[in-house]
Amino acid sequence: ENVRKQEESVQKNHQTLLASIRTSVTVFGERFRAFVTERDTVTATVVGLTLLAVGVKSAKNGTAARAHFMEAGLFKPSLVSEKSRITVLEALQHPFQVVSRRLLSRPQDVLEGVVLHPSLEAQVRNMAIATRNTKKNNGLYRNVLLYGPPGTGKTLFAKNLALYSGMDYAIMTGEDLALRGREGVTAMHKLFHWANTSRRGFLLFMDDADAFLRKPATEMSNYYLRVIQNAFLNHTKDRSNKFMLVLASRHPEQLHRDIHDRIDVMFYFDPPEPEERERLLRMYLDKYVLMPATEGKQHLKLAQFDYERKCEEIADLTEHMSGREIAQLVQSWQAMAYASEDGVLTEAMLDAHVEDFVEQHQEKMQWLKRDGLGPRISTP
Repeated sequence: ENVRKQEESVQKNHQTLLASIRTSVTVFGERFRAFVTERDTVTATVVGLTLLAVGVKSAKNGTAARAHFMEAGLFKPSLVSEKSRITVLEALQHPFQVVSRRLLSRPQDVLEGVVLHPSLEAQVRNMAIATRNTKKNNGLYRNVLLYGPPGTGKTLFAKNLALYSGMDYAIMTGEDLALRGREGVTAMHKLFHWANTSRRGFLLFMDDADAFLRKPATEMSNYYLRVIQNAFLNHTKDRSNKFMLVLASRHPEQLHRDIHDRIDVMFYFDPPEPEERERLLRMYLDKYVLMPATEGKQHLKLAQFDYERKCEEIADLTEHMSGREIAQLVQSWQAMAYASEDGVLTEAMLDAHVEDFVEQHQEKMQWLKRDGLGPRISTP
């Protein structure tokens, strides 16, 4: 009897053990599947473990340079507002999107989406060809200054130039840097270290450069600004085969004299003339109205009228407008169609809206003129 009871007890314990094992395996499997399907969790864990391993190794060996290099590959500097360079974290999170973006982002034409005066177009195309060949031959890049009123295509051209040449780009603003205070110097060093670690070559574009790189001020409140300027000038004192500098300025006469020593070529991006404004209107009309209408977008149709003649008429009415303002004008046509009952954009609607837009533009120009913020650059 005792033997039978012992056998039953052993069998019961065995079944309990098997049930526990099956439960553990099930729970582990479910949690593992959930972990694997959470791509962000996997990525963060992998990156975290990698950073931990590198950090421990760097601490043991005292190799700060390795840690800096790892940081440059994983994160973008705080000064950068937009970039094309792909970080390790982005590549791990979205590998297929990264590959497709790299393949499709390179423009066939360096002036894709940019409309300039024909003489300026010829000059910047030659410069783009030279930059691309410089990159291919690992030469020293030339630094460029693009100056003129806002909205004339400087930023888009700089991005196109980098992608056309097979380089990465980063965009920052001079005003942001000027407001950094004592943290600006550290941020500046990280920025240039990041630029020098690029394997594709790097185009660093600073918009509104005169807000930061203006002539030295004497007020004590500008102490940190002068320190950051000196750090910037130190990083750019020699031509580099790692990065090129492209500055955009509304008032180049206000730039620091040492900055002019670092500039190799300058281009004036003037406001579009009637011919360029007509080209811009046609380009944006096709992009924001014609193509969506022909692609069957809901609630967007275009009445039949002479589009070319209408663009020519509007080009005469939009004098002193920048390319950005013309884009805003055409985008507002699309909004008008969406707001209408039948979604049809008519010639009468265009005429009425253009008249209102021109009046608003003139009013804004008067405000800027009173505040001393209007255009101050004349064509050379």
